[in-house]
Order: sequence, then C-alpha cells, then structure tokens
Amino acid sequence: MYAKVTMRRVVIELSGKGLDNVIMNSPFQKVESLEMVHILKWVPGEVAAIIRVKMKDPKTKIEEIFSSEGSAKLDSEILEQDKNGISTYFFKMTNKTPPDAKTAAAMSAMPFIGTPFEIRDGSARVTFLGTAKQIKNQLRAIEKVAKGNGIHYKIISLTDARFPADSPISRLTDRQRKVLITAYKLGYYDFPKKISSEDLAKKLGLVKSTFVAHRRKAERRLLDEMLSEF
Repeated sequence: MYAKVTMRRVVIELSGKGLDNVIMNSPFQKVESLEMVHILKWVPGEVAAIIRVKMKDPKTKIEEIFSSEGSAKLDSEILEQDKNGISTYFFKMTNKTPPDAKTAAAMSAMPFIGTPFEIRDGSARVTFLGTAKQIKNQLRAIEKVAKGNGIHYKIISLTDARFPADSPISRLTDRQRKVLITAYKLGYYDFPKKISSEDLAKKLGLVKSTFVAHRRKAERRLLDEMLSEF
C-alpha cells in the first residue's frame, strides 16, 4: 500500500518597491497587465500558454517582452485583440539548448505553475500546485528571495488542489493523477521520450511494474471519459 498523495494549491501575491525594481529593470516595464489564461505546458525547457497582454504603448510587440534572442526560441500567434487594447496570444518558448541533467532534476522537483498567474498594477499573483513538501520548499525559496530584494509577499490561499467535477482528471485517484502529471511534466509523452518508465518509477518511489499499472489505469480512465460517446 502506498500513502495517499494529496496535491496542494497555493496562491501568493508579490508587491513592493523591490518588485517594481525588478519589473522596471526588465522588458516587463512595457506591460500594463499580463495574464496567463491557460497553461498548456510548463516543463524544463519549454513553456506554452494562452496569455492576455495589454501594453502601455499599443505599438509594443510581444517579441519585445519575450525576446527570442539568446538561448530561447519564441513562437507566438495573436488570437484576438479587443477595443481596450488587450491582445490574446498563443505563446510558446523553447530553450534552444535543453537544460542539463542537474537543472532538469531541480526543476522537476519544483511544484507546477497554475492559474491565476498575472502581473497587474505593480503586483504579481502566482499559483503553484504540488505536494505539501514541494509547496513548503517553494514558499521557503520565495521568502528568501523576497527578503533579499525588498519584496513583500502574502499567501492569498492554501488549499487542497480541486479539479472541476466535469473534468476527466477528477475521475483519477490521487496516485493516478500524480503518476500521469509527473510523466507529462518530465516529457514521457514527448516524441522522442525525454524520460524512461524506469527513471519515472524511481522519481515516484515506485517499482516499474507498479508505475506502469497506475499509468495504464489512468490513461484508460481518461480515454473512457473522453470516448464514451463513440
């Protein structure tokens, strides 16, 4: 028997002159507001999301905020632009050079980024999803950085992660959800695969056969939910 894994969700708010200095010394000084509406992928070396952005100067291009120069490649496509100057983009940023094993391992130990994730009115609101241990470590890291840079932060909410009742992932057990999300996050479903079943099992503290059983049951349950009408 394995202990039940409960995912936690924390929403924090960052503000203060220290945050202003960070924003004003970066391309984000050109942004009036930025919101990640839907995060499609956030794994070591790759981020893909639907974002809504309002620039202080309407002539500013998104490439000026998320520069494709250096080690990252930017792909973006504007999906909608309203009369208030808010533009909705599909946004994808990929590292040209994959992170080394040490960096990838450190990133994989961090919690997932969730929504709300926004910058507005000189403050930032960020959401993290992870195990109790991951959330605790993340909050310690944020507190250390905040104190060293004059940034104020407060916890808006800290709860068990809840999934909508009509979401297929809500039909999974905690263990199945943990296995499937970790596999996705670490590139198991990428082509070619970035991690093997053996390595995933080790990271989850499972033997390979148990990992495979949980993964297959999770995949089967999701397929049953999505294809039940056919």
